[in-house]
Amino acid sequence: FPDFSTQRVLVGDWRNGVCFNEGANRIEDWNLADCTRTHGFATNVLLWGDSFAAHYVSGLEANAQKIQANVVQYTYAGCPPNLSYFSYARPACTRFNERALSIIRDANIQAVILNGRWTDYQARGFDGLQKTVDRLRDMGVKVYVIGQSPEFIADVQKIAFFARREHVASTSWPMAMDPDINKQVLPFVKGADFIDPLAYLCDAAGCSYADAGTRQFLYFDYGHFSSAGATLAISKYWPSFAASNKVAKAK
Repeated sequence: FPDFSTQRVLVGDWRNGVCFNEGANRIEDWNLADCTRTHGFATNVLLWGDSFAAHYVSGLEANAQKIQANVVQYTYAGCPPNLSYFSYARPACTRFNERALSIIRDANIQAVILNGRWTDYQARGFDGLQKTVDRLRDMGVKVYVIGQSPEFIADVQKIAFFARREHVASTSWPMAMDPDINKQVLPFVKGADFIDPLAYLCDAAGCSYADAGTRQFLYFDYGHFSSAGATLAISKYWPSFAASNKVAKAK
């Protein structure tokens, strides 16, 4: 396909190596000042998770007045926000997650948003997630869990290329994952407010991978939000700490 070419997709600064860790030797470099991504509000909120938590940060600034909170980024590649999780591929994940508890105490965190690439952990089950929610509630913080956001079969630029070749006008595409993944997560986050991104970003025809008008990509790969995608997602379903918003209460 010699006519295939990629374009630059804008992605915000995840602050790799400090606020988004990819190696065990950088965990101790995390600090509150560098990783507080919005400022000037009364409520401190910790965003804790893997790259599927980090991909929201590029939409925080544009939505700061909607969120009405100082959002603190605490993220590590391939490391879900689950205190029971252990991986031989990411052995330092255990240390990273345990440190979150001291950050919550020391930084006067009032709410925690847990987010991960839940499809990666589906085979293991989500039991440890409930224990994490319970631990956080015992600490007196409000807990939100954001479910799985869309994943596609390939990089969205490739999808768009083949859609054009086939004269497909729509900028929606079927998701390449279990559509019921968030229903599977929900029973393991009792006591937390659960937000299902698929309810806001997808319909029966699929999920939008680009803005229908501008054709601006909402993802920079198969499923991580671009700046435009993160801004849109946060505007649709991110918790607001100024007023109540629509969330599904886990029973």
